[in-house]
Amino acid sequence: LFTASLFILFVIIGYFSSMEDPVFVRAALGEDYVAATEKRIAEGDPFGVYSKSSSFDMFVRIAFNNIFVSFQVFIGGFTIGFYTLYLLWVNGLILGSFQYLFFSHGLGMKSILVIWIHGTIEISSIIIAGTAGFVLACGILFPGTFTRMESFKKGAKDAAKILLSLIPFFIIAAFLES
Repeated sequence: LFTASLFILFVIIGYFSSMEDPVFVRAALGEDYVAATEKRIAEGDPFGVYSKSSSFDMFVRIAFNNIFVSFQVFIGGFTIGFYTLYLLWVNGLILGSFQYLFFSHGLGMKSILVIWIHGTIEISSIIIAGTAGFVLACGILFPGTFTRMESFKKGAKDAAKILLSLIPFFIIAAFLES
């Protein structure tokens, strides 16, 4: 709940920052990405990015990327959660800006229907990976009645179980997206 609330807050900040400052969306997503998306929107194919590669190539790239991102968010726990927090911040801002881009072009509902078929699984899994990073950080920061090393090992073991259990969900999300 903590991680999900934090991530949702970051998404909201990204969305409203993009709404207030048109430069923000370009900074968050990258000038080339925004230009390419706006070009596809103008051509009547806003989600055409999905038609440029073979489904299998997209599946592999998307699955590995999402697993890599979740691994990074998890590893952030070794920085007592600061890097986990940073990655959730960046990804939340990007997601908020991304959704604003489509809503600002009158494609909000269409983006929800197209993107959130896989995004629900993908984003939820990244949030859970963030939770794994915070579990790891808590094992370091709050040993309770254990020695710090015992607490770290327990936190690392629990966090790794969480992370590994997410891999099938990333594969399902990549399949749906590709």
